[in-house]
Amino acid sequence: MEKLLSVLQQSVLFKGKTRSEIADLLAKINYRVKEYRESEIIFSINHLADTLGIILEGEVDVKKDFCSGKVITVTTRSRFDLLADAAMFGGTQYYPGTLFASKPSKILLLNKKDLLQLFALEQTVMLNFLCSVSRRMLVLNQKIEILSLSSIQSKIAHFLISESQARRSAVIVLSFSKKAWAEHLNVSRTSLSRELRQLERDDLISFHKRTIRIKQLDKLQELLAV
Repeated sequence: MEKLLSVLQQSVLFKGKTRSEIADLLAKINYRVKEYRESEIIFSINHLADTLGIILEGEVDVKKDFCSGKVITVTTRSRFDLLADAAMFGGTQYYPGTLFASKPSKILLLNKKDLLQLFALEQTVMLNFLCSVSRRMLVLNQKIEILSLSSIQSKIAHFLISESQARRSAVIVLSFSKKAWAEHLNVSRTSLSRELRQLERDDLISFHKRTIRIKQLDKLQELLAV
C-alpha cells in the first residue's frame, strides 16, 4: 500500500496531497490495479469511455486508427500520467483511440462514478484533473500544427522548438522511441532518420540515440516557413 501511495502522490491527479490524505480518499471509493503485458490493449474504440487510468509502472502508447488502415501514435504516456482523462467527459460513448502498453505496465483504474465521488470528496483532485485535460488540449493543438506543416524538416523543427521552450533547454532527451516519434510526426521512420542526419550535417542539431542538442535555433525557426 505504501508503494502505491508513493506513486499516486507523484501523479497528476493527486498532486499536492499527502500520502495519508490519498489513503483516506482511496478508502472511500472503489478502484482496482491491473497489470498489462507489453502490446496488450488497455482501452480501445470498442470500450465504453467510463474508466480513468493512472500509470503506476510502465509506458502506454495512444494510437489513432484511420479507415485507410493507417495508424498514428498520438502520444506516449509514462509513469504518473493519466489515461483517457479527456475522453471521460467528452460526450462520446466509446474511447476515440486505442491505448497499448508499450512496456509491461501496471495501471490503477477508476470508474467514472468513483471519479465523480472523488471530486465531491476533494476539490483539489478535481482541479488537478481539469488542468490535465487542458494540457491535453494544448498537446492536440500542437499535433494539428505539426500535421499542417508540409516538409519533414519543418515538422522536426516545430517539435524540437516546442520541446526546447517547454524544457527551457537546448538539450532534449526523448522519452519515446524513434518509431513513436515518426508516427507522432506522421512520417516514416526512414524519412525521419534521413532528415535528422541532414539537419546534423547542416549543423543545426547534433544527436546521439535519444538525446538531441539544438545548435542553431534561428535556423530551425526558419524551417517553419518552408
